[in-house]
Amino acid sequence: MQTRRTNWVLVTSLLVAFLNWGIAPSSASGQSYADIVHMNECTRIANASTDALNHHQWESLVSLGRQFIGNCLDLSRDSKQEAETLNQIAIGLDNLGKFDDAIPVLGRGVRVKPDAAYCYAELGAAFEGQRELVDARKAFEQAISIGGYDEVNAGAIRFAKRQLANIYIAPTEEPRNSETPGTIEPSPSAGSKKFGTGFVVSNQGHILTNNHVVAGCRTLATRDGKALQVLSRNANSDLALLQADFAPSAVAVFRAGPAPKLGDSVVAFGFPLPGLLSSDGNVSSGILSATSGLQTDVRFVQISAPVQPGNSGGPLFDSSGHVIGVVVAKLDAVKVAQVTGDVPQNVNFAVHWAEVRAFLDDAGVPYRKEVSQHPTTTRSTAAAATHVAVAIECTP
Repeated sequence: MQTRRTNWVLVTSLLVAFLNWGIAPSSASGQSYADIVHMNECTRIANASTDALNHHQWESLVSLGRQFIGNCLDLSRDSKQEAETLNQIAIGLDNLGKFDDAIPVLGRGVRVKPDAAYCYAELGAAFEGQRELVDARKAFEQAISIGGYDEVNAGAIRFAKRQLANIYIAPTEEPRNSETPGTIEPSPSAGSKKFGTGFVVSNQGHILTNNHVVAGCRTLATRDGKALQVLSRNANSDLALLQADFAPSAVAVFRAGPAPKLGDSVVAFGFPLPGLLSSDGNVSSGILSATSGLQTDVRFVQISAPVQPGNSGGPLFDSSGHVIGVVVAKLDAVKVAQVTGDVPQNVNFAVHWAEVRAFLDDAGVPYRKEVSQHPTTTRSTAAAATHVAVAIECTP
């Protein structure tokens, strides 16, 4: 196994070198000191990633890749760079034997850049490491079908062909649903309504929410009875795009520029526990506790802002009132207490800002973006949220 992985690392060593494209130490006139410091730090991370890959320092490779994803994607609008960095993280995870962790990372990579043969080849390696050979074969075949339009993809395809030739699948083996690795879609209970939150993201009436809010719905509407139509869904990132049949009075604004940092203030808004809490919406504040989710899942971030059932799909704002995520879940305190003997507090999650924007970009949604430069009050953020957030009712 180690020989196979090392050979693939020699091919993908090209990838981390590409991270330096478009990122170089700068002292250009017109840039603020903070911009120069930010760019130089991202260059340091990219160079350290190359060194970690060359020296097979897998834990460092994973850590540096996550730092780059969390802090440096604003320096390039090229999806190639994000996909290569995600592939870098997966290389480290695969070599550490953490194949199950690598699969959702690569799933995000192929969503960001569907023609990244290297992500599909690495996904095949992850499935192969788990002995899920049907899924491994499908991933390798997908890599080959893309074609070697550059040297990186060509190297990935050569690797995929070698691995594919060595895979034997027993006739009784069945594939799992590899489109949504690690994701279990909840089954709604028959005859009962589900509730969630969404928020308007374009002047055309696009509404963003969680996939699990709209899954299994026969009818979908706002709380005041206005019909909603599902346009696209992604169970892996737990996101769904809806179309409203009414003209919005306001739209949410997403954060552009430098990514949020650990400890930054966040504000969550939604319509939790309908019939029990305020029908006008509920606001809660906290901090960004981690830039990844459970078991360092890069699709999500951890927040301390309290959330309740019904908050799912609501916007997560930064201190400037700009959207940085979509509230998705709270940790099951009872189950954790059963395992650890302690009750966790204020451990909640939202879909990562990069995941959210990639989903909207893929759907062609013309959402608004602004650099977060002017902090505002929680009261102002909450007031603005009431104009963009909608309560959603699902009838299974």
